[in-house]
Amino acid sequence: MDSWVSLLLFSRSLDTNGDCSRLVADGWLELQLADSESAVGLLAASLRLRARWEQVLARQLARQARRRPEEEEEDEDEEEAAVHRREEAALSRELLRFAASQVPYSLRRLMGLEIQNLYVGPQTITAAPSLPGLFGSSTLSPHPTKGGYAVTDFLTYNCLTSDTDLYSDCLRTFWTCPHCGLHAPLTPLERVAHENSCPQAPQDGAPGAEEAAPEPPQKASALQRPYHCEACQQDFLFTPTEVLRHRRQHV
Repeated sequence: MDSWVSLLLFSRSLDTNGDCSRLVADGWLELQLADSESAVGLLAASLRLRARWEQVLARQLARQARRRPEEEEEDEDEEEAAVHRREEAALSRELLRFAASQVPYSLRRLMGLEIQNLYVGPQTITAAPSLPGLFGSSTLSPHPTKGGYAVTDFLTYNCLTSDTDLYSDCLRTFWTCPHCGLHAPLTPLERVAHENSCPQAPQDGAPGAEEAAPEPPQKASALQRPYHCEACQQDFLFTPTEVLRHRRQHV
């Protein structure tokens, strides 16, 4: 398992800069990802996986706590137990796919002075950014000490000091939503936010939906994002590694 996977899935705290290309885990390990759009996608995917994993563990612990050994077979009806087994199997497959992803990254330990100047600190302007769906249904609220916005009990968005965030809103390129056909100039963050909140995007299916129908051979993975190649003027669904491979074809 790559280091970035462990950090996203198991860190007690995760802090990001404005475009999520720089993350700091537990206040001392810095993870840098070259592509901000993929970075946001990976972060959002890790949030979903951690939330589902926590739900599954909580359900299993509650089930073990309330039943006696002789009630083991009668604790849940057969249909409910089958649904839970399918949910757990689907989560296991998604965790394996996430862990097997190949993403260019760099990792280093922060020094003492960097740690002392890590956060932007409390802000006078506390209005959350208008990016509905950026991190699913999570509500962003200002963090009282780090600055930025608390997304979950472990993730704080845009609290790291950075010189590049001033220009992030200028990095807009035309993009077409693969679900609803929206064509507009958007930043990478705005693209991910739109995809996560697009009413025509496929939602996480009902329990067992993945088992009910075979997976289409061209179905996009959680790491694939729309990519428009300026060299050949074509649109693709690529992972970060596939983007780099495609770009090399035009060199």
